[in-house]
Amino acid sequence: MPGLELQGAAALVTGASRGIGPHIAAALAERGAKVAIAARSEGELAVVADELKRQGATVVAIPADVASASDRRALVEHTHRTLGGIDVLVNNAGGDAQRQFHHLSEDELEAVLDLNLTAPLMLSRLVLVDMLERGCGHIVNVSAMAGRTGFPFTEAYAAAKDGLIGFTRVLRGDYRRQGVSASTLILGPIRDAGVGQRTAEEVGLKLPPKALTASPEAVGRAAIRAIVRDRAEIVVLPGPGRTLRAVMDRFPGMGPAMNRLAGAEQTMLKVAEFRERDVRRLGHIAASKPHRSDGSC
Repeated sequence: MPGLELQGAAALVTGASRGIGPHIAAALAERGAKVAIAARSEGELAVVADELKRQGATVVAIPADVASASDRRALVEHTHRTLGGIDVLVNNAGGDAQRQFHHLSEDELEAVLDLNLTAPLMLSRLVLVDMLERGCGHIVNVSAMAGRTGFPFTEAYAAAKDGLIGFTRVLRGDYRRQGVSASTLILGPIRDAGVGQRTAEEVGLKLPPKALTASPEAVGRAAIRAIVRDRAEIVVLPGPGRTLRAVMDRFPGMGPAMNRLAGAEQTMLKVAEFRERDVRRLGHIAASKPHRSDGSC
């Protein structure tokens, strides 16, 4: 099946107020797509929309919480009304509580799963019927290496991101021959954008060396490649990272061991302890919601 032509296509990108979302939206706009961008933060979303418009893009900003069923329906309906349909859906919004699993309540765990797994499934279902009627469409789901490598203290997030990979593979297999395809972007550490960068700045930590991180622009390029070349999965990591991912897929026990050797376990423990102090300082509800990554690992 050939990839989708983006010139004149209508694309919806979630988690587009910050992080890698604006870069994905910009990459789509550069290829001639009309873009609807969605996120909870109306102010930040407006800033992104204004910047895209200055670059000549056709863009509409739609404040919405993708974890809300009513917001999801309104988001899809608004995009259809303003852009005339949805040819591309990029499920980019995501995030993690960044706390130790045994400290999280059932409601908190459900919130992580709702944001990272349930919301992409439900949005995909909402756009799928129209895509099938037109015989054309592409869904891109943004996952993370945390779903493959046993990254410390991310049990619920890892379960959701790994589930997203499985969902996309089956979705692609079931509907590709009917003109609707699906791809997964599997992200490693992203520099200069996303929750990893913000957490490092907030907690006072260093990100991995540049050679082991990818730029947000690289994620935008990967999204375009997934759509126009109809790629099933794209791992967004520098060369050494892709090799490590393949090895850890073959030997699952290596992931946790390498995380310990690389210091990731101690680093994430510091983050988890920092978040626990937030909970005690700000109160359980205010501090325990998933820290939205807008797509970054």
